Amino acid sequence: MDLLNVEAVVQPRALEDVPQWQPGWAWLAGGTWLFSEPQPHLTTLVDMGHLGWSELSVTSEGIEIGATCAMAKLLGLEIPAEWPAIAALNQAVHELASFKVQGTATIVGNICLALPASTFAPVMVLLGARYQILSSSGESRWLDAADFQTGACQTQLEPGEVMRRILIPTDFLTWEVCYRRLCLASAGIAVAIAVAARNPAREQMRYAIGGGLPAPVLLELGAEEVSFGAVLDDVIPRDRWLDNVTGGADYRRAMTAVLMGQCFDALSQTP
Repeated sequence: MDLLNVEAVVQPRALEDVPQWQPGWAWLAGGTWLFSEPQPHLTTLVDMGHLGWSELSVTSEGIEIGATCAMAKLLGLEIPAEWPAIAALNQAVHELASFKVQGTATIVGNICLALPASTFAPVMVLLGARYQILSSSGESRWLDAADFQTGACQTQLEPGEVMRRILIPTDFLTWEVCYRRLCLASAGIAVAIAVAARNPAREQMRYAIGGGLPAPVLLELGAEEVSFGAVLDDVIPRDRWLDNVTGGADYRRAMTAVLMGQCFDALSQTP
């Protein structure tokens, strides 16, 4: 879709080349969402394509994902066999989009949109990811994924700030994972998402839920079976669940509990 009010495209080769940030400016990475609907408030796009931020690497600290790394690159990443949790990231790619979009859309872009239905945000919360945030002046800070999204389409990013990279530490990459998502077949919009990780050595499980809430929520439980509906009622107020044409609040809560139960059953069968 044409962005009729955009008057300029800035293509910096280093962050210091970015002029002082102005209202009506936006970062451009993959652009799959940016060009999908009118953006009448935008006048300038800052193209990140020449910054060299497309890295995807495995290090001793974990997995690093650069700001302009396309989703499809994640599917071809060679990782140690003892990191089975990568399956949740791969599933997030497959759940989100067609192969055409996967080759252009970025992982960081999906997270920064902060849509309640994001496929990546709950996975990053589950795996204890951290995000490096840069200001246009180059100042750096790190945020935990669990703290980054504050609501529907709301994050801790200040005007002009950009997410530089994601670091997924090794802490939870060795855990077994399960990904479940329920969406409307007509639109592909998630009604509920549950992602779980199990550490058999410690008899411990973690759940990250999304889709039905303004932002992902992390729950840390034991390895025993529980009433997931009761757990959700204890942790999440009823009025926090999304209630719109995509799905009512009670339905989203009930389906989230069902998906958590499915994750528990699947992981309980792993050795």
